[in-house]
Amino acid sequence: MIKIGLTGGIASGKTRVASWFAQKGIPVFDADDAVHRLYDGPLIPLIGKEFGSECVRDGKIDRAELGKIIFADPEARQRLEELVHPLIRQQMQDQCLKAEIQSEKLIILDIPLLLETGWGKFVDEVWVVYVPAEIQITRLMERSGLTREEAERRLAAQVPLEDKKKKAHRVIDNSGDWRETEKQLEMIWKELFS
Repeated sequence: MIKIGLTGGIASGKTRVASWFAQKGIPVFDADDAVHRLYDGPLIPLIGKEFGSECVRDGKIDRAELGKIIFADPEARQRLEELVHPLIRQQMQDQCLKAEIQSEKLIILDIPLLLETGWGKFVDEVWVVYVPAEIQITRLMERSGLTREEAERRLAAQVPLEDKKKKAHRVIDNSGDWRETEKQLEMIWKELFS
């Protein structure tokens, strides 16, 4: 089974690319989704203890408040990652084992921080969904209602896509319209499955 580490940057379109493969029947491990599920349960008391009660409201993690803290303070972001990453890594390994048992040819591991966490060592190939930084900022501001400064701070917390491209086995350019991206995905599909 081939393990593809699909990464990109915030607002690069990585999730949409992963969804395209999922619609084709390829198993996809979505690290962001796994984190959100953890935020709805096991992480609530840990985050409240580590970052303060203002990060937990009505028994739920206040993601906006937590985001303000971790994107303004690299040490706080590292403490959060130390809570989250071991749990996500275990879920990823479990899903890979399940796919292997089911004799899947391929699994997509949709992991935004694949290279930042060193998890590239768990995959056979690294695929990067690429857009220029200015497009990321614009999309992030439109999607999340952030100011330009907030969007830039979130981008600064990740390895720039220009650097990720250099470590990629394959680059998927998502800077145009979706149809252009889909043509690239169809070519990859033919290469893998014909």
